[in-house]
Amino acid sequence: MVASTLLSTILSVGLLGLQASAGPIASSRFRTSLQPIREDDLSSETFKFNDLQRRSVDDSMDNAIELLPINEDDLIPPHLRKRSDDLSRLDLKENVKMIYGGVVSKSQIYLANMTLYQPDDGHPLIMMERFDGLLKDVYCGTQSITLDFHHKDAMDYAIKTWDWVNQDSDDHFFLIANHPGCGEDAQRNPYKVAKVQYDQETFRTILTTEAIEWNTLASDFDISLGSANLEKRVTKRSLKNSDITKRGFFDIFTNFDFGKSVYWDLTVGDKNTRKTVMSDPFKSYGKVDINCVGCRLSGGLQVTGYVKVVKFAVTELYIGAKPKNLRGTIGLETILRAAIPPGHLSVDATLFSLGIPGLSIPKIFLLGPSLQYEVGAGFGSEGVVNLTVGATATFPDSAALYADLLDPSKSEGNGFEKTTIDPFFSLNSVSVTASALVYSKPLIAFGVKVLDRIGVECALEINLPMLNADFKAGYNKEGFCPDDSTIGNRGITTGVKASSTANIELWFKAGKYSGIPNILPSFNKKLWGASWPIGEFCYPIPIGGLGPVIPNESIPSLPVDTVNAPVESK
Repeated sequence: MVASTLLSTILSVGLLGLQASAGPIASSRFRTSLQPIREDDLSSETFKFNDLQRRSVDDSMDNAIELLPINEDDLIPPHLRKRSDDLSRLDLKENVKMIYGGVVSKSQIYLANMTLYQPDDGHPLIMMERFDGLLKDVYCGTQSITLDFHHKDAMDYAIKTWDWVNQDSDDHFFLIANHPGCGEDAQRNPYKVAKVQYDQETFRTILTTEAIEWNTLASDFDISLGSANLEKRVTKRSLKNSDITKRGFFDIFTNFDFGKSVYWDLTVGDKNTRKTVMSDPFKSYGKVDINCVGCRLSGGLQVTGYVKVVKFAVTELYIGAKPKNLRGTIGLETILRAAIPPGHLSVDATLFSLGIPGLSIPKIFLLGPSLQYEVGAGFGSEGVVNLTVGATATFPDSAALYADLLDPSKSEGNGFEKTTIDPFFSLNSVSVTASALVYSKPLIAFGVKVLDRIGVECALEINLPMLNADFKAGYNKEGFCPDDSTIGNRGITTGVKASSTANIELWFKAGKYSGIPNILPSFNKKLWGASWPIGEFCYPIPIGGLGPVIPNESIPSLPVDTVNAPVESK
C-alpha cells in the first residue's frame, strides 16, 4: 500500500528495539537506562503554531513547488513501454495512476505517486494522456471535447469501449485531460462524460462533457511522496520545472526508484555564528550578556509521506523521516555580574528561521514545511559568572521516525540509541556556586491540506540537546584536583568542580485539525528520549581566596570524550 521502503522499515522494527554500548567519560557507574516512553508522555494539551511558525508555514505553502503531470510512460524504460498505438489504452479503468513532479534544486526532483479510484461502481475513469498516441488532434470546448483519431481501428475500439454511456441518461464516465486548451494549463483537469458521438468517415469522436472540480471526483485516492536525484551531467545546466514533463527526460535515470525519500536540508548557522540572545540589565542584578557562539544545525531529514482518502474522508495520513548527517551544536557564552538566585533568569530566542520547499498538487494536496531553530537557557549563581556551556549532538543515520497524524498512539521513533553527545565547558570565572541549563530546540513545523478542505498543523520538535551543568568553587589543602592529568596542577589547592547531565527528547505535535471529525483537537507525543549523566570534572584554578575571580587568561575547554547513548538496562 505504501510505496516508500522507509515506512515499511519503520513499522517492521520494534520501538526502542536496538541497543548501543555506552562510552562513559568517567566510569561505568554513570551508565543509566533510557527513559521509557510512558502513558503521560502522550499529552492532549493544546498545541498551536506561534506567529512566526504560522507565517513560515504559510509562506512555504504560498510558495510551494507546483508539481506538474508526468506521463507514466516516461518513467518506464523505452524497451518495456506499451506501444503508443496499443488499442487497450482506450479501456476504461476502475483506477488510474497519476504521477506528478517538480524541480526542487539542481540535484533533486519532488515526485508524487497518486492512485485515483472510481467514485462508485459503474462510473469508471480514463486518462487522455494514456491514449494520446492514437490521436491526431484534440479540441476542448465549454461543453464538449473533440477527439480526432489517426485510423479506423482506433475509432472502432473507442465505439466498442465507450458507447455504453449512450444507453442511459444517468450513465457517465470520467475523463482526465492534460492537453493545451483543456482546463487549467499544464495540469490535469477532470471532466464528466455523459454522451459520445462518432463520425465514421473522419474518425472523429465528440464527447459531451462537464468540467468538474477535483473535490467532486476525488472521493477515493492515495498519494505517496518521493523524489529522484539528478545525475551530474544534468545538474550542469539550468533546469526548469517544465523540463521534467518533456518526453524522454526520465530516460537519464538508469535506476529509477520512486520509493526514494525527499531530502529536507536543515542546515543553518556555522562554527563562526555569534548571535546575541540577551544583552540587557536584568532586574536589580545588573547587565547580563548571553551570546550563542557556534550555534548551528547541519544535515537534514529524508522524508516520505502517505495520505489515503476514502469517500472524501482522510483515513490515513502519516510522515516518516530518517536523519541524514544530522548534527546540532549549542554553545552559550554567559556573563553574570552579580548573584542571581536559581530559577530567576531564563531566556529563549529563535536564532534562525528557514523555509523548506513545499509541494503542491493544485486543488488536491499541499504540504508546507519550515524550520525554526530556538535556543534557551536558565542560570543561577552566588556571584560573578563568566563561562561557556554547550554540546554537540549527532543523530545516527540508521534512526527513523514515524508520525501518524490521525492516530498518535502509532507514532514512534527507533534506532536513536546510537546518538552521541560531545559536551564542552569553558570557564573564565565562577564564584562559589553556579548552575546552567542550556538547550537548542529545532522545530520543523508543517501544514497539510487535502482537497482544499481538510487540514492539519504539525511539528517535529527536537530538544537537541538539553544540558544541565553545576559548578562549585572550593579549597583542598591536599590539592583540589589530585587526579589532574597535568602533574603540576595536582598541588593547586583551589578550583572548580563541574557536574553535568544531558537529555535529548523528540516530540511530535499536532493541532488545529479541520475537516477531520472524531479526533483529538491536539496532541503532543514523545517519540524518543534519553538521559546522559556526563559526570564530574575538576578544574584546578589558582584562587587567592574564594569569591569573584576573573583570571588574566581564559581557561581552555576541558577535553571531553564523545558520550554515547547509555545502554538500556535489562
